[in-house]
Amino acid sequence: MKTIKKLKTASYFLKFLMMIQVFFCLGFIFIYFHSMISPENYTNLTINSKRDIIFNFDVQQIPNTYDEWKKTKQLYHYNLLTNYSKTYVIWSKVIMFSGFFLILFFLNKFLKNTENFNFFFDRNIKILNHIIFLIVVLFFLEFLLKGFTIEPLKMVFKNNTSHYLTKRSASIDFLIYYPLAIIFFSILKAVFKRGQELKQENDLTI
Repeated sequence: MKTIKKLKTASYFLKFLMMIQVFFCLGFIFIYFHSMISPENYTNLTINSKRDIIFNFDVQQIPNTYDEWKKTKQLYHYNLLTNYSKTYVIWSKVIMFSGFFLILFFLNKFLKNTENFNFFFDRNIKILNHIIFLIVVLFFLEFLLKGFTIEPLKMVFKNNTSHYLTKRSASIDFLIYYPLAIIFFSILKAVFKRGQELKQENDLTI
């Protein structure tokens, strides 16, 4: 009974995380389209060096020129981004959060199967295959969308002066946790496949 309660608690937690992913995705999509209609409402929205969106309460007003910006805290302002940069910042996050949502969705299905103690059967192995595939896809997307920028992000001031936020460079910090996740789920899949083989051998023996 304790095991079932723990599995149900884990399932509820995964559902909670899934709701957070959906909330963030819808929030980013709303910001993208609403900022086109009412950009004045997003003067406090800034981008950090990691391209994360931050609501900064200290922003008094958006600088009009590059010289004005140099005299401030030199924040990266969302409203000053080019259309390409805005699209890149918002939709790269929507894509990544959608991928994480799918992984959580499959993990929740995995737990539901486990609640019935059907540990070693084709459905769970297929679910693990889906998870491994998604992690591999996210691994490459992380490099293409975040680790590497085809066109550098930039702000453009009212006098048409451009300031680049990023350069054509790759980040390698994600080369650790994605491979570890792939290895973990691959080992788990191998264990389940072996368990399934043993179960089939026992069934034949009986």
